Amino acid sequence: MSTIEMSVSKREKTGKGVARKLRRTGVVPAVIYRGGTTPTMITIDPDALTLAFERSGNPNNLVKLDAAGEVFTCLVREVQRHPVSGTIRHVDFYQVKDDELLTVVVPLVTVGKAVGVALGGTLRLVRRELSVRCLPGNIPAVIEADVTSLDVGKFLKVDEITNPNGVEILFDKNGVFNVATVIKRRGT
Repeated sequence: MSTIEMSVSKREKTGKGVARKLRRTGVVPAVIYRGGTTPTMITIDPDALTLAFERSGNPNNLVKLDAAGEVFTCLVREVQRHPVSGTIRHVDFYQVKDDELLTVVVPLVTVGKAVGVALGGTLRLVRRELSVRCLPGNIPAVIEADVTSLDVGKFLKVDEITNPNGVEILFDKNGVFNVATVIKRRGT
């Protein structure tokens, strides 16, 4: 997994007025937090953050923030955007430790061509993302589900998906759920 590295500036003042002034100068207020510690208030360049995530295509990338020599390894927890223009207004970063298990939501993609699709069926994803638990360095960009043996009317269940190395897909063992199916086309 790749890590995005960015330089940020610490800030002391908080509040709506201060945030407005910061946004007018072209930076966005942000906060780095972790349970049991005092949050660190920072400012960040929104264009650099957006560009970095667009290049990677992975919303679960780790971000190393350098605030005047103090380095924080974080995940983006929340991004607040303007309702009309879509510009970034505030970012919440959650600081992680390298040896700490995290729970994140990862996109699900299918691999292969299902047997049922070759027979005229249509592949339908029931779930488009899955919750996983892993160390920060093992967060996958996607979870791949092999659908080659899936026939019309059959389902691929979550427990049939191979876990990536160092990653546990979270689900209740008694409540195994479907992630994909091949349905028969109408009129055939």
